[in-house]
Amino acid sequence: MTAGILRRLMQETVGLLAVTTALALAVNAFSPRGIAVTRPLTLRELDARYLTAEETKARFDGGQTIFVDARRPDHFVRGHAAGALNLPAEEFMQRYIGLANWLPRETDIVVYCMGRGCYESRLLADRLAAVGYTRLWIFRDGWKAWQARGWPTEP
Repeated sequence: MTAGILRRLMQETVGLLAVTTALALAVNAFSPRGIAVTRPLTLRELDARYLTAEETKARFDGGQTIFVDARRPDHFVRGHAAGALNLPAEEFMQRYIGLANWLPRETDIVVYCMGRGCYESRLLADRLAAVGYTRLWIFRDGWKAWQARGWPTEP
């Protein structure tokens, strides 16, 4: 290959990389599952407190913990942990005002969503932390594990 062809190939490669990187960063910035490349890490991401199924059930049985379901309302109404409040992560700003009185900052709060593959519980914990909650726990195994174990549910 001649030097001209190599130079043009290199320029096209660099250009393609620049365009794909810019596109990836743009998608990441608008995605609720975005990584911390375009935003600072929050306290929740640096200090996540995950609970095992057994730890979660012990907190439920203790009766001193508020459970918050981060799933969409249409999933919540089909079934949720008994007594759980519904605060969808994606509707946090609209729904938090109405639930703030039900979520005292001095009470432990366990947040859950569908299961290990969902991100909503982490997102909701981050948003609650941003408005001053510090006693947050995430039940990583979520609704699927809760239901599979036959633990108390509603509707």
